[in-house]
Amino acid sequence: MPRLFLLLLMVCLSLVTPISAADSNGIPVKNTVANAPVPMVNVGQTIDAIDADVAKFNPNIYALNADGTPVNHNKSPFVEPASDIARDVVWITWFSSLVFLPFLVLPLLLLLYVIFKFRDHGDDRKPATFTGNHKLEVTWTLIPCLALIVVSYPTWIILDKMESPPKDKKDQMTVIVRGKQFAWDYAYQGFYKNPKAEIKQNITIGQNMGIQDPLVLPKGRTVQLHMTSDDVNHAWWIPAFGVKKDCIKGRYTYVWFTPEILGVYKGQCAELCGAGHGIMLISASIVTPAEFDRYITLQQAKDDVLKVWSAIQPAVGVKVDDKALRDAIAGYLSKGKTAERQYALRFWIASNYSTLQRVPPPKGTSMAQVIGAQNAADIPAAIKARRDKVDALLSELVAHVTSIPNIVAIASGDLP
Repeated sequence: MPRLFLLLLMVCLSLVTPISAADSNGIPVKNTVANAPVPMVNVGQTIDAIDADVAKFNPNIYALNADGTPVNHNKSPFVEPASDIARDVVWITWFSSLVFLPFLVLPLLLLLYVIFKFRDHGDDRKPATFTGNHKLEVTWTLIPCLALIVVSYPTWIILDKMESPPKDKKDQMTVIVRGKQFAWDYAYQGFYKNPKAEIKQNITIGQNMGIQDPLVLPKGRTVQLHMTSDDVNHAWWIPAFGVKKDCIKGRYTYVWFTPEILGVYKGQCAELCGAGHGIMLISASIVTPAEFDRYITLQQAKDDVLKVWSAIQPAVGVKVDDKALRDAIAGYLSKGKTAERQYALRFWIASNYSTLQRVPPPKGTSMAQVIGAQNAADIPAAIKARRDKVDALLSELVAHVTSIPNIVAIASGDLP
């Protein structure tokens, strides 16, 4: 029996041995946002390509497929851990489970053996009268202690690793996470709204129209999260990353991990924080390094789009004022007519309409009325018409459009 168990243990451990980080981390990618233009798409490309970026940088975590399953479905972190820390957590979980498995199974088997072996056979045999076995008692005390030692050492190594970001990785990034009832704010340290400004402001995201923005991170780049709270205690938790840490007002707590798999990951606040705790959701989008650089460039133009958005999406029941829209786009272009800024304008209009459709309409109105459509079925067409209006005015007001590689080719790696 002991030999059989050891053989089973060795086989199981071979199946759950951590994957080498070199398989997915790749070569560190330097941030080039402040130093060189980021590849964008041709401004004349199809709207579908812009929607592809919207799906990456502003994913709808509530979206369902036709069969009712989530569009952004996450596998169990025990099946597909999405970071180096998560892989370690999965490994130590399986290892400790296998070490402690005999203490669950063997007593049950022993109990069943005693029940059937020493049951009353009806032959008037007297029961045994012994009251203990000191050697057996010492043995079954020492073996669990030994098992605890075997498990505690690798567990301590992993816990210590989780609290100590690697010093040998130079290409790390830091994000300050601030919890508040009932949303999250993220401040990307070292990524500025205007890198050339005398007083630099870090790029900060939070909620847009009451909808939580995702935390966008590049694959293969270690990220440190410095977490705090504006009010009560919160806890930032995405299972796929293997990290969960309390956010406490007046102090900072820290976690780190290296995202290894592209995709959208979901989590939520794990500390009871008030009436809205259940809807204090978290989402993170892991993208390629090139896509992350593009995301940062888009964020740098976000504030400049506000006037254009207000003009193309007026109050409910108010028609779009073409002159006000033209003036807003002209004002936007007065700060720069580069292909990056043109693309950013089109992206944020598309992204805002994606967000708007997740916002409950004002009481007494419908989403169709908010968008300016005749009915719910006409909402996509109404949104496309407004986006086309922005595109037409943009093309009219821009004297020259620089042609640059298509986003689909960049994302697929077909271009050098």
